[in-house]
This record gives sequence, C-alpha cells and structure tokens, in this order.
Amino acid sequence: MRVGRSFGALLSATLALSACGAPLPMPLAESGPAEVIVADASFLADLQPGPVLTISRETPMGNAEGKLAKDVAQQFCASRGSRVDPQAFGHFVGGAWVFRGGCA
Repeated sequence: MRVGRSFGALLSATLALSACGAPLPMPLAESGPAEVIVADASFLADLQPGPVLTISRETPMGNAEGKLAKDVAQQFCASRGSRVDPQAFGHFVGGAWVFRGGCA
C-alpha cells in the first residue's frame, strides 16, 4: 500500500508541475506594443498600465486621423477578446493617438 501512495503522490506532483509550465494569458496592460494591420497599413498599438492605449505608425499620424486611430484601437482590443473602452476619448499627442481607458 505504501508504494501505491508514493506513486499517487508522485503522479500528483508531476501533474502540478506540468500545469506550472503551461503559458498563461498575458494581461492586457502588460501586452506591450503590437503590430495591427488596417486597410493594408501597419500601425503600432501600445497598451500600458493606466490603462493607456497609444496608436502610432512609422510616419506621424495626423490630427484628422482620429477615426482611423479608433478603428486600429478597436481591432487591437478585439484581437484580445475585448473592445475599446466606451469612455476612452482619443487625444492627438505628438503624431500619435492616445486613448485613456484602453481596452474594456
């Protein structure tokens, strides 16, 4: 009987350790910069603690591109099973669009 208990304990420990090796989903605020393709153009979505979602691209975005930036933000959040926070109001800052509230 003692061998059976040892085997059971070993099996339990092995299963517990194998579960530790499984990758866990990364929280939204720690996902870091990610490329998002919209209308054949490449953008960078960067979600940081706060949460604050910044949408940029290689060439500076314009003040009139708020709708495009929001579309990029929506696609980014949707790819993570979320959506843009409805309270997030976009601000144009230094060639990028910033959405405070990030993904909801």
